[in-house]
Amino acid sequence: MNGIIVPLAVIAGLLVVIVVGGLIIKSKVSKFSQQAFGTKSFLEGYNEQKRKLSETPRSVHSMTPIYLPRILKDFPEFDYERYRIQAQSVLRGYLNAITTGSTATLPKDITVALKNHIQEIIENLYENNQRQYFTEPVIHDAQISRYIKNGVSVTVMFNVSVGMFAYTEDANGSVINGSKTEKLQTIYEVGLLYVQDVEKMGLYNENGLGLHCPNCGAPVRNLGMKFCEYCGSAVIEVNTRVWKFNSVEEQTQRRTPF
Repeated sequence: MNGIIVPLAVIAGLLVVIVVGGLIIKSKVSKFSQQAFGTKSFLEGYNEQKRKLSETPRSVHSMTPIYLPRILKDFPEFDYERYRIQAQSVLRGYLNAITTGSTATLPKDITVALKNHIQEIIENLYENNQRQYFTEPVIHDAQISRYIKNGVSVTVMFNVSVGMFAYTEDANGSVINGSKTEKLQTIYEVGLLYVQDVEKMGLYNENGLGLHCPNCGAPVRNLGMKFCEYCGSAVIEVNTRVWKFNSVEEQTQRRTPF
């Protein structure tokens, strides 16, 4: 009989310890939740925090004050506000094309390379029996992030902050990535490339290379040159400035996945 009573007493003691420990943990969790979220329910507070974060735009680290003066020095006619708005339009077109599975409505001021890149994304999704959706996109801000000069090519990079519902479905319509109910707040970098006028050059070159002086045939090595550095002939007639958007890339390290 005593052999039975002893184990029962041990079990009862363990139960008391577990119950007391559970109450202590619950009390601490409630206290933490109250301090962190303003409510004693940790789950309720966590879900509310997720909701707030899903509605909070990602901040754009603007380098516009630094790079815009340099851009205007190289290209006095550069219309910053126009291209800033167009960068947002290009991002909307990019998201819409992937969502609808069609590049038919993409903006005209993008390069063939970017259009082909978007088409490749659509085809890869199709081959994997998947559909990717970006719905209800709201663009919060767009600012210059980088200014890249590489030989005779120049690229102005815009960081564009956007909030939307982003998710991928499989062939059965099941969500395999993202969420239909919780927004994604993220940043895309949209590249604006300086290229030569395709019509006047009589060829298409994504990097804007291959321009020559109409008089002596010497290469025009620097963007914006108005006179040939070899013979002094005017080259402004063929060095027409044309800006096209050539890249869209999500900055995944700055995304909030809810």
